[in-house]
Amino acid sequence: MKRQLLILSLNLFFLLPAAALSAEKSVIIGFKQKPGPSEKALIHGAKGKIKRTYKLIPAMAASLPEEEIKNLRKNGKIAYIADNAIYKAVAETLPGGEYENSWGVSHIYADVTHASGNKGLGIRVAVLDTGIDYNHEDLDDNYQGGYDFVFSDDDPFDDNTHSHGTHVAGIIAAEENGLGVIGAAPEVDLFAVKVLDGAGFGLVEWIIAGIEWAVNNDIEIINMSIEGPENDGLSAACDAAYNAGVLLVAAGGNNLAGDGLVRFPAAYDSVIAVTATDASDLPAYFSPIGEEVELAAPGVEVLSTVAGGGYDYISGTSQAAPHVTGVAALCLLANTEDLNDDGLVNHEDARLLLQQGAVDLGSAGKDAVFGHGLVSATVASLSTETTLTIPRTSGRPSQGAELAQLAGMAYEITITNSGLKKVGVDVFEEGVLRRDLSDSIRFGKKDSQEMVLRLDATFTRYDVLFTPYGKRDTSAEIVIKKDTQ
Repeated sequence: MKRQLLILSLNLFFLLPAAALSAEKSVIIGFKQKPGPSEKALIHGAKGKIKRTYKLIPAMAASLPEEEIKNLRKNGKIAYIADNAIYKAVAETLPGGEYENSWGVSHIYADVTHASGNKGLGIRVAVLDTGIDYNHEDLDDNYQGGYDFVFSDDDPFDDNTHSHGTHVAGIIAAEENGLGVIGAAPEVDLFAVKVLDGAGFGLVEWIIAGIEWAVNNDIEIINMSIEGPENDGLSAACDAAYNAGVLLVAAGGNNLAGDGLVRFPAAYDSVIAVTATDASDLPAYFSPIGEEVELAAPGVEVLSTVAGGGYDYISGTSQAAPHVTGVAALCLLANTEDLNDDGLVNHEDARLLLQQGAVDLGSAGKDAVFGHGLVSATVASLSTETTLTIPRTSGRPSQGAELAQLAGMAYEITITNSGLKKVGVDVFEEGVLRRDLSDSIRFGKKDSQEMVLRLDATFTRYDVLFTPYGKRDTSAEIVIKKDTQ
């Protein structure tokens, strides 16, 4: 008991002197004229420490006891004493909506496929990279775990200066939450497999181990925005993973050396090699060229997630590959056809679907610059046919009008009339009326009550407004589907 009292007394002994002293406070002291020796003496006399004297304004930054501050406020030489408050960077905001901020995702028509109900729900995607900031508000809900082969632990956090892995992950899987950006497949299950260190380098043994981990954990798609020399071990690992049912997507490599070669692992047959294009569908200056190129995707000035909760623009085939990975996830979820007639519906069919749905940009067919062409998410749309009904009711004809958004393919539009006098078809491109594509379909008593139109939106997107004209209680049915002719 005596020992306890002694300890309490010692604690009080050390606390009391500190409490008796008046705390110092950091302030900005403004003077009514340019401060000189007398003003400095005034601060020193108040037991103050001058941190800096400004030249732009008649003021000093200083720290001094709070009791002395009260006295100084009464001095006729002083204009004000303000707290040395802490300021912070303005919180980062992005000017548009998620799709507007994610130009690549919109450019490959992933938004159209999302609207059909396909967002890649539950497809298991692993990002073999520098790790992922799994706390980022645009990634946290989709993150499902992973492994760090650099430090051999289960915490694959992204410690890279440029947040390489986090940026890649956002292009694939940024959530649809009204914040920042959106990924090409915003509802996938996302896994981080850290095979590169904070400087962006990794031993091939880590990469092979990462691929092995992906296979053992039932990963369906691996994204590898990495590049390096040919390696027999890595080649064997990629082949084994592909044979095990995993779809592998890799960046073709940034051609900064000027040799134009597609790098490894993208150059392996078992891996989809991706090159980069800009918003005008031209190859980026760093894009590789070679027969190994399979698909092209947006890779110039792509905005995506970075570690710490922010966003940044980065260019590279590293940014192109995850666009393809996201669309691959959509294809795996949507495809039910055995496209290669092997009796199975699996990752090989999804790969063929990616090839068949690509928008041809270069020479007809597959070429060394764009491969099969620009990846397009419209092939993974869950609804291949849309039906609209436009009724003519009381009021203005516009009350019965319906709007359709068409993009990424050629469409066949069938209008079946039920008593309308005519149907207005107004086609808008980026908000501008295309009079050359618009029409007014008139139905006379002797005319066919069914009309078929065709509209090619392969390289753009159109908003098409269908407006009914005629007597009340009449209507028309409009069926929109892919044009197979």
